[in-house]
Parts: sequence; structure tokens; C-alpha cells
Amino acid sequence: MGWDDFHPHVFEIGDAEFGPRPEETEDDDEGQTDVGAWTGEDRELTVAEALAKSGDGNTYIYNFVQDWRVRITVENPAPDQPADGVSCMAGENAGPQQDTRDGASFSVQGVNRRLAEAMRPRATAAFPAGPRATIDQQLLANLTLVVLMLGSRPTRHGTREAWKTVRTEVLDSLQEAGLVDAAPQRKSVTITDAGVAHAQRLVDRLRAL
Repeated sequence: MGWDDFHPHVFEIGDAEFGPRPEETEDDDEGQTDVGAWTGEDRELTVAEALAKSGDGNTYIYNFVQDWRVRITVENPAPDQPADGVSCMAGENAGPQQDTRDGASFSVQGVNRRLAEAMRPRATAAFPAGPRATIDQQLLANLTLVVLMLGSRPTRHGTREAWKTVRTEVLDSLQEAGLVDAAPQRKSVTITDAGVAHAQRLVDRLRAL
């Protein structure tokens, strides 16, 4: 669709909403999802799990000002068997582009490029800069997490937040590893529970030096 997660988004699954954790304060004009309906992070839920919670389909809402909506339903269930990957076979009726209501022609090749990127090997807590990164890159990612942790503050949601004052590519890797939430539309970084635990272990090891 050409959407790059720049604007806020949420998945409506029955009466619940899954998406990035709402921030305590907002100073932009795009608003935010209802905290009362927010149930959890969307990355903690697969499409299959979401559809199981609401059998008649789910709704993806992107850009709360423009209120773009995509309905997700099961058309033809595939056999329950493992697959090497996911690919788009055909499609039509592309939605509006990132910052305009103008549509663009649907491209199977473009969709498959995005799918290939989405399914590439991801960063993990063991390899926070990605499985193919160098030792120095892994060290940089770990030290970045420590700096974020030491400069963070607790929130009323029980998480810790820090300002985005580090290299964006390192933040992207830490988010991919599930250690921080650095959504583009937010000005701060949320350190996940896994990130807090991992950073604390690193801090303890550094203190022992």
C-alpha cells in the first residue's frame, strides 16, 4: 500500500484494540487511540490469533486523521501445513499513498518486495544488531540499550521511556529485537520488559568490571 508506519495505527479485534502502547501525553494533531479500549501491543498477536478472536474479520486503521481502514477477512483457508514463506499471487484496488488520498496501481512485485523484507532474519536479544552484524555492531546496539535504560524514566503504565537521542538504525535494530518500542510517530522510546531485563543484566556486568 505504500504505508510506512509513519502515522498512528491500531487493529480493531472485536471490542478490543491492539497497537502501540498509548503515550502519556500527545502534542500533535493526530490524536490517539482510546486508552480504555487498548488491550495490548499488536506485535504480540499474529494474524491467525487475531482472526481466531474475531471470526468475522478484523479492521486495521491507519492515520487517525484520514481514518484509512482495511478490512481483514479469511477468503479461502489454506491447508494447515508449514511453508517456506509468504508471497502475493494477485491483487487489485490499491489504497491511497502515505500522505495523499491519490491511489496507485497495484503491484504484485512491490508487495512481494515488502514481504521479503518483512520475513528476513530479525534481530534478537542475543543479536540485537541483527544476526549478520559484526561484533562491534552488536556491542554498539547493547551499549545503546544500556544508555537508553540509564537515561529512562518510569511511566504510569509500568514501562520505562527514554528520548530518541541515538542513531536511528540502532534503534531500529533494538526494536526489531523486541527490546524497545521506537515507533516513528513517537518522540520517546519505550523500553520493553525484555529490554529492561536485558539492559539490567548488561549494567550488572559493566559494574563488575
